[in-house]
Amino acid sequence: MSKAPQRKAGKPAAKSKAKPTRPERKAKAEPKVAADWASGVVFAEKEPKLAVSLRLDADVLRFFRGLGSGYQTRINEVLRVFMDAHQPATGRGRRTTA
Repeated sequence: MSKAPQRKAGKPAAKSKAKPTRPERKAKAEPKVAADWASGVVFAEKEPKLAVSLRLDADVLRFFRGLGSGYQTRINEVLRVFMDAHQPATGRGRRTTA
């Protein structure tokens, strides 16, 4: 009969590093989608965005950054609304946002 090794007083026992197993999850059934689901969809071609250096007043930048992530997109949308309001309604370069 062998004795279990004793640990020294004051030292905590080593914790097991093995992760407990999780019960297997049942796979959710994928929704059935018709093969021709996108047959009538027309995608609009987008112009690529350009990287520019722009000087903004500190309070303006602070305001847009304070709205959270996506502040550059919001600045772009504000500029687009201003541009659309000051262009003749020719339809050139105009796009609608959802």
